Amino acid sequence: MLVGALAGCGPGKPHQTASRASATAQAPVSTGPEYDSIGVIATLEGQQVTLDHEGASTAKLAPGRTAFQAYGDVLAEAPITPGARVAFKFHKVGNVWELTELKPR
Repeated sequence: MLVGALAGCGPGKPHQTASRASATAQAPVSTGPEYDSIGVIATLEGQQVTLDHEGASTAKLAPGRTAFQAYGDVLAEAPITPGARVAFKFHKVGNVWELTELKPR
């Protein structure tokens, strides 16, 4: 049975295109802790939200301005106007801070 499955993967099969692969890509999953803080939206560019925030000592994130990655599910219900006061939750994936929740405050 395994041989039949592997035979279907031969060189004659078309490869998935980059655009199709990116359309099905999902946000990376972090297994680390989640942190929370409050702040103000400074800018929004695509899926990057820059926040002026109070920091989170448990995350070793000092108060200041930080760019966070945010995916569609978080942005869909978020107040995304610069100057909006927000409460947010985040975690770290590799070297990137990623928003997991963004709500009006």
